Amino acid sequence: MNLDHLRYFKTIAECEHYGRAAELLHVSQPNLNYAVTQLESELGVPLFEKAGRNVRLTRYGRLFLQSATESLQKLDGSARTLQELGTGGGLVLLGGIRKLAAQTVPELMRGFLAQPGNETVRFELHTESGFSRDLLQAVAEERLDMAFVSHPGDPNVFDCLPFQRSPFVVVVPPWHPLAEKESVTLRETLPYPYVYFSQRGGLRLPIDALFREIGAKPKIAYETEEDTVVAGMAAAGFGIAVVPDHPVLRCLDVKILPITDPDPSRTAYLCRKRSAQLPAAACRFYDFCAETLGGKNS
Repeated sequence: MNLDHLRYFKTIAECEHYGRAAELLHVSQPNLNYAVTQLESELGVPLFEKAGRNVRLTRYGRLFLQSATESLQKLDGSARTLQELGTGGGLVLLGGIRKLAAQTVPELMRGFLAQPGNETVRFELHTESGFSRDLLQAVAEERLDMAFVSHPGDPNVFDCLPFQRSPFVVVVPPWHPLAEKESVTLRETLPYPYVYFSQRGGLRLPIDALFREIGAKPKIAYETEEDTVVAGMAAAGFGIAVVPDHPVLRCLDVKILPITDPDPSRTAYLCRKRSAQLPAAACRFYDFCAETLGGKNS
């Protein structure tokens, strides 16, 4: 059984006529007869039966056509992928935490595709669970080419490109005592209970670092994982919260207070595995991101 025989069989099945199939394939009809005879001999079942001047698939032929079609599609798809990779195109597998995957990453993809030579590049964008550590694990296992995350991976395993994001802010309900202020220091928030990020959330580490800078710990009343849930609980009066500044906060009934001390700036990272053999398109996209994200707030 070879690929030519499978293609011949599929074309005959579609045309239901040896002569028309021979014309489409640009081969002689005896070659088609020989190919089908070889297939039937190997499989041990008849694939076609006569229907006047035409032929039609037997029940065995219908089953084999499904398998042959799927096999040819997979082989053709793999061949196209390899051809694209050889010419600098192909598929780039990206991951991203949800906030970055919603805006920053698509903007980078669009900018990259607009550059000459990248027209044949395709992207898949995955969020996995939405948490940085799960995305980094996917990169380490080479299920993703690279990922946009909120904290860097092990420098022995990953190349990590840092870039600036929107800063942290404090959000409080509009009736809260701090709502009378236009900005706060983190120390001014210490008397009040917090809705805080759980250990699983990727933002727990950088927010903990802010409190370590002032040598204090927050009064944690509730913990949860998602930043929109943290802000929503703050709006409902369960506590105040430190969250990334984001347009979605303007949709909630909260007062948004810039932090004046310590420095509330926030860094995100684009990480790829050091030892991975990435396709040329993925390498070009990483370099494009390095140039585009330098000094950019996102």
